[in-house]
Amino acid sequence: MSDVAGPWVETVADLWPGAEVSFPGDGSGRADSELCFLPNASAPRLLLPAGRPGVAAAALRRYSHDLTGRQRATRAAGAAAARTGLPGRTLRDRIAVRGGGPSVEDRLGEILGRDVVVVIGLGPAARANRKPILHALTPRGRAAAFVKVGDNAATRALIADEAAALEHLADRRLPGVDVPRLLHHGEWNGMTLLVLSPLPTSARGRRPRAEAPVEAMRALAGLDGLARERLAGTAFWEAIRATPGALDDPGRAGRLEAVIKEVEARHGALDLDFGAWHGDWTPWNMAWHRGVLRLWDWERFERRVPLGFDLVHYRLQERTRRPGPSPYARRADDAPAVLAPLGLSAAAAEATLDLYLLALCCRYQRAGTGPRGEAVRAQADGLLDLLAAHTAQPTGGLS
Repeated sequence: MSDVAGPWVETVADLWPGAEVSFPGDGSGRADSELCFLPNASAPRLLLPAGRPGVAAAALRRYSHDLTGRQRATRAAGAAAARTGLPGRTLRDRIAVRGGGPSVEDRLGEILGRDVVVVIGLGPAARANRKPILHALTPRGRAAAFVKVGDNAATRALIADEAAALEHLADRRLPGVDVPRLLHHGEWNGMTLLVLSPLPTSARGRRPRAEAPVEAMRALAGLDGLARERLAGTAFWEAIRATPGALDDPGRAGRLEAVIKEVEARHGALDLDFGAWHGDWTPWNMAWHRGVLRLWDWERFERRVPLGFDLVHYRLQERTRRPGPSPYARRADDAPAVLAPLGLSAAAAEATLDLYLLALCCRYQRAGTGPRGEAVRAQADGLLDLLAAHTAQPTGGLS
C-alpha cells in the first residue's frame, strides 16, 4: 500500500467498522461497495462511491471564492461529464468494502432521517489537524450535510470549538452572511461527528478573488459589540503570554517569550478595538451565491481579538495563491493601507499586524507540540524567526 493511499484506507476502515477493507479493489463489483480515488491513489482529492454518477457530479459542483473563472468552468464541465457515468468507470484506483457492522452512512442516515451516501475528503498530510471531511448526499445526489470527523484529541477539540461557535452564531444575525446550522455533535465508534447543514454554491457566483468582504468582516467583529481596551490588560494578551509555558521545547519557549516581551513593550499601552473574528477567513472558506456570502469552517472562531485580524489574514492568505515567495516569509509593509477600510490608524494597523503574526505563531507553536505536531513545526518556527528578526529592529525602524 502506498504511503499516500494508506491514510485513506485507514479512514475507510474507521468509517466502516468491522468491514474488510482492501486496496486496490478489483473493480469487479463483487464487494458490498467500492470507493474510487479521484483522480488517482497517487494524488487523491476525494473518494467517490462507485456507480453513483449523480453523487459524483454533485460532489464536484462545489465552488469557493478562491476559484478562477477557468477553474469554475473546468469544474462545471467535470461535473457534467461525471453525470454520464463514464469518468467513474475509468477511475481504476479503488477501495473495496465487504461486510462489517453499521457504517457511518447508516449513522448519518439516522441523524438526517434519510438514506445517504458519503464522499470522503482528507485534509493535507502537512497539517496537525488533518481530519476526514464527509459530504453526505442522497443517493440521487442532493446535498444533505457536511460532516467533520474527529479521530484524535486535537481534531476533537477543534470540532468542539466549531460546535460552540455555531451555537453562539445561531442566536445572532450577520447581515448578508450565511453560516452552517449545527445539526448534530456527538460520539460514534470512538470518534466525534460534527454534522452541518450544506451551504449552497454555484459556478455563477464568481467575484474577483482579491475582493475581500470588508463589511461582512466588520459586522462579524461587532457581533457582540466592539470594546476599546488597552492591549496589556486584555484576556487576549494573557492567553498570548501563557503560550510559552504550554510548549514542550525550552528553546522555542524562551525565544517566544522574548518576542512576546518585546511586542508588549512596543504595543502594550496602545488602546485597540476588540471584537470577534472567524479565525480562518480565506477565499477558499467562503463563496458568493445569489448575493449572499456563504462562510464555513468556524473552528478557529474567537470573540475578543484586535479588530482587523480577519482582513489581515484574508489578504495574506490570498497572496499565498500568487507566484513568488510566501507572504509569511517577510513582514508585510502595507498594513496601514490594508486596514484603512476598517478605520485603523497607522499605529493601530502596525500593532494589529504584529499581534496577528504573534497570535498565529502561538497557534502553530501549540499545534507543534507532541508527535503529531511535526507537520506544522516548520511553519511555527518560520513565524517565530520572522517575529524575532522584526522585534530585534529598533522601534523607529518599524515598517
